[in-house]
Amino acid sequence: MSDIREMFIHPGPQPNGLQASQEGLWVIDQTDNHVYKLDWESGSVLEKLPAEVEHSSGITVGGGHIWVSSTFHVESAGDDGFPKLVKCNPDGTTASRYDTPGSKLNIGAGRIAGAHGMEWIDEENMWVAVPPSETVYLMDPRTMTVKRSIPCPGDRPHGLFVRGGYMWLADTSLCRIHKLDLDDGTVLDEIDVPSPEVHGMTVHGDRIWFSCAVTRRICTVGIPD
Repeated sequence: MSDIREMFIHPGPQPNGLQASQEGLWVIDQTDNHVYKLDWESGSVLEKLPAEVEHSSGITVGGGHIWVSSTFHVESAGDDGFPKLVKCNPDGTTASRYDTPGSKLNIGAGRIAGAHGMEWIDEENMWVAVPPSETVYLMDPRTMTVKRSIPCPGDRPHGLFVRGGYMWLADTSLCRIHKLDLDDGTVLDEIDVPSPEVHGMTVHGDRIWFSCAVTRRICTVGIPD
């Protein structure tokens, strides 16, 4: 049985992406499209910024910017219809917008068209999970070009993080978190998360933190030895 602990309730309507930092827990909300930074202990709002995204689903922080995945295009931003990966300034304003690899213009069979989980590694590497193609892409943040990719074990990949030379990837449909080989995506271990739904995900200390967009719960689960 998974050791799932509820930490607090997200103050916004639908938390859908998480990123750990020393200063607090970054959250992107898919309904109000704001970036939140929350206190690790209480869940109180330390910072709240609007982002030019639509139905956002992933967030990471690196290189002096906040990176957010917009699963739908934003007409007011002049987008061409493709879901975007948005590079935001520290105040939430848009610095750049990039097409999402493996995305689709139309939503069919319950698929979300754009990216979900994101994980900044360094100035040359950032991972992005894209459900329509069931693939996680390693991208170069300087050019936002794809360097390589690995397959997902399920059809609804969501939050992810990299630790100890391995990737941990959540799948909302399968109700699991998978430990993957970074070279080829081989599943090495898994954690069952029967409830609540696992959407956004990150790691802080010795616990995996995840969000449920349905119940607004922010929970943790232990990392297997």
